[in-house]
Amino acid sequence: MRFYGALFEWRLEYDEKTGYGRFLRGGATVAGLWPEPTSAGAAGWTVLFHVEDAEATAGLVRDAGGHVVVEPRAVDVLGTLAGCLDPEGVFFMLWQPGTEGCVELTGVPGTWAWTELFTRDLEGAEAFYSRVFGWGRLREGPRVRWTAGDRVVAGMRTIRPEIPPEALAAWLPHFAVTDVQATVDRALALGAVYVAEYEDAIYGRAVSISDPQDGQFVLIAPPSPGVPS
Repeated sequence: MRFYGALFEWRLEYDEKTGYGRFLRGGATVAGLWPEPTSAGAAGWTVLFHVEDAEATAGLVRDAGGHVVVEPRAVDVLGTLAGCLDPEGVFFMLWQPGTEGCVELTGVPGTWAWTELFTRDLEGAEAFYSRVFGWGRLREGPRVRWTAGDRVVAGMRTIRPEIPPEALAAWLPHFAVTDVQATVDRALALGAVYVAEYEDAIYGRAVSISDPQDGQFVLIAPPSPGVPS
C-alpha cells in the first residue's frame, strides 16, 4: 500500500477485527481496503453501490441475469456488503450502510471523482443496471451517463476496438489529480503500468494505469467550477 501513500498522500488504517482498512487523506476517509478477492482472484479496485436493502437488491441482480458471488453479510458498523457479477462478468459490490459512512472526501485532488463502466456489451449493460438499480440513462453516442432522479451518478462507455481482448470489462474508479501527466510519471516510477487513455468531454485527458498489484484505475483532472459531472 506504499504505492498509494506515495502517489496520493494516503495513509492506511487497518481494523484486524473486521479485516477492513480505510485509506485516509488529511484525516478523512477516501477509499477502503477489503480482504475479499475479486471474481478473478486478484487484487483490484472494486466499486460499491449504495442500496437501501442489500438482500433485495441481490435478488434483483439474480433476476436480471447476474450472479451473487459474496452473499450479503454484515461487516461491523460499516453495514451489509454483497459481491456481484453482471452478465458480462464485471464485479461490483452492494453496500447497505450501517452506523458509519464510507467515503468522506471526494472530488478534490488525491480522491475519487468519477466511476465509469467499460464494456463490450453496451445494450446488455444498459438493460441489467437499469433493472437492478432503477437508473435512467442519457445516451451520448458510444457513451452513457447513468442517472438517479436528477443526478448523474456514473458513466459507461464501449471498450474501443483497438484495446486488446484480454482487457476485461470493468467498473473503474477515476481519481482527481492536479496534473495528469505529472501523476502518470510518478505512478510509473513507483511501479505502475500504463494501460490506455481517452478524451472526456468534461474531464479532458483521462489515463488508465495499473498499480503494482494490477489494480486498474483512471487519472483525471477535476472539472472546472460550474461544470456539471
